[in-house]
This record gives sequence, C-alpha cells and structure tokens, in this order.
Amino acid sequence: MTRLSSGRQGFGKWRAAFTLIELLVVIAIIAILIGLLLPAVQKVRAAASRIQCSNNFKQMGLACHGYNDLNGALPTGWLTSAASQPSPGWSWQTLILPFIEQDALYKQINPDLTAATGAPASPTAVTSIPLKTYRCPADGGQINNSNFGGYPTSNYVCNREVLGPDASNKPAPMAIQNIQDGSSNTILIGERDFTQNVGASTYVRHSGSSCSFEGRPGKGLSRRNPNSPPTTGLGPCERLEYGSLHGGVTGFLFGDGSVRMIANGIDMDTSLDGCAYPASTANRTFQNLIHPNDGNPVGNF
Repeated sequence: MTRLSSGRQGFGKWRAAFTLIELLVVIAIIAILIGLLLPAVQKVRAAASRIQCSNNFKQMGLACHGYNDLNGALPTGWLTSAASQPSPGWSWQTLILPFIEQDALYKQINPDLTAATGAPASPTAVTSIPLKTYRCPADGGQINNSNFGGYPTSNYVCNREVLGPDASNKPAPMAIQNIQDGSSNTILIGERDFTQNVGASTYVRHSGSSCSFEGRPGKGLSRRNPNSPPTTGLGPCERLEYGSLHGGVTGFLFGDGSVRMIANGIDMDTSLDGCAYPASTANRTFQNLIHPNDGNPVGNF
C-alpha cells in the first residue's frame, strides 16, 4: 500500500519564509515606526536634560543661600583682595562646595583663601574631579576644558554684577537681602555650553579669560551656529555670553532660588560692546535681570 504524505511539494499548508514583497513591506513598516519613535525619544531626552539642569541650578541656589546665611553675603565670583587679584584664583564654585554636599572634596582641595596664593595653573589630582552638579547633561562637550588649563568643564557661570568682583577686580559680593530690585528679578547664575561656546571651568577663574567663571549679557543668547566647530571665530565678547543646547531656551538661577528657562529671543540691548562691564544700562528686559539695583521693572519674560 502506498502511503500518502500530508502535502506535496509546492502545495504545503504553510511556507517557511516571506516572499520578497512581504519582506519589503515589513521593512517599510519598521522604518516608518522608527521614524515616528525617534522624535519622541529625542523629546524625552531633551525634557530629562532640562529637568536635570534645573535640579543642578536648585542645588547651587540652596548652596548660595546657605553661604549667604553663614557669611552675610553671597560667595564672591572670584576670590580677590585689595592687594591681589590672583589668576588663576578660586571661584565661587569652590567656595560653595561644602553647601552642595562636597565638604570632603573641599577639605581635600584645601584652598588657600588668603587671595595672594591663588589656584594652580593646571588641575591637581583632586581638582581634576568633574562634578555632576556643574555639568548640564544637554552638553556633550568634553570633560576637561582645554580652554582653561584642563580643569573640568563647567556649564554654569555667575552674574558678576551680583557676586563680583567689581570693575577694578576688587571683592564686591552682595547679600541677597541687599538686592534692591528684588531677588526674584535678579539673575545669579546662568548657562554656557562647551559644544558651541567655550563653557566654563570648575573650581577656578582661569588666566585664560574671565569667562571661565562669569557671564555677561553680550548681544544675545545661544548665538553660535551649532554646525560650526567649537570656539571657531569666537571673540572675547562672544565667549562671555550665556547659552545652552536646550533648544530655544537658556537656564538661569535667580536670587530667590527659582529656576527659569528663558527664551533665547528675550528682549535685550544688543547695540553695545558685549564685553562692556557693567552691562548696558538700557531699559531692556534681559539687562534689567542682570542689574541688581537699576530700579527698572522687568515685567513678563
């Protein structure tokens, strides 16, 4: 008796592979789904970066208030004295270390705050340690800042008109309670990225430039072309400007401890030299947020 198979070649109940057309359709569907998914992932990452950056600002805000309560004034932007302006010199970021739960690191650094000695031109083993609190996750720039002696990169710079020093490089830190325009209307710290600009340096005011610790209004926020190589063609005034990679906004910490993401198109005076210190006294929104005692209302921004 001849046994019959359950199916003959070419007439089986199922196939072991897709046809070419089916495979192409599946690939096209997967490509469409990936195309729809990527923008959503990018938005989630951008939102997460903003949240982390805001948390960094909040920690620095609490630290500045803690320092103010203990010392009667905010930390000076760069440690100077009537007789000496050391460069490199310890910056506000070093002074607030004990207030951001880095007291052990502060003790290891053991900075000489007599002002005459200053800080090393190059980082030591201890001051080579990057701090997450001083880094914005939106900035993929390198860990060590080659613009400032190889010190760890920072993305945060202070408003020198509040923390000082003054135009003669003499100490001039204000107390929060002495900000006449109101602490909620005055910027303490802002962002500067390393990818499009020069960033800042953790721990010190470096000899390379005062932009290593401070920011100035300049002629706009985040003006650099993201397609340009980092620091190419940057003049000293552009290097002092604030900016970020958050897309359309730049983060700032205000004197009352609040954090604001300010639109890069905020009303501001761009007519004067961006290096000017103090900044333009024009009654424009961003300049009013920089000046602590100009008496001009800021309105909505």
